[in-house]
Amino acid sequence: MTDIAPLSDDIGFLLSRAGSAMAAAAKSALVPFELRVRSYSVLALACEHSGGLGQRQIAENLGLDPSQIVALVDELETRSLITRRVDPEDRRHKRIHATETGRATCVDAQRALASSNADILAALGNEDVSALRRALKAIVG
Repeated sequence: MTDIAPLSDDIGFLLSRAGSAMAAAAKSALVPFELRVRSYSVLALACEHSGGLGQRQIAENLGLDPSQIVALVDELETRSLITRRVDPEDRRHKRIHATETGRATCVDAQRALASSNADILAALGNEDVSALRRALKAIVG
């Protein structure tokens, strides 16, 4: 008979549970902004790149299929949070840019998310949070 390690020691299980808790909290924090986690992520990326970025770049950054990005961009554009502009380097493509309204919304949403994350991560000290962030970045690549 082999010894069975406790599920509570399984890193994949713990990451999944932690991810679920963070996602649920993020979902709640984004409700006042009428954003979902994925639409917020697209908006945040657009805000990070002042020169805009292509939908394929967004898909790669988020680990999504490019076809999933179209609806997210459409939704954000309808709300005037982002705009599509012709790519000056390749006029066949569009680049996604955040609008001023989009930037303001993103700042407010980030504050709400930071507060939500702080509540979840309250059991960790600042050094542990920094170490966790570094470890997760290493895993994600």
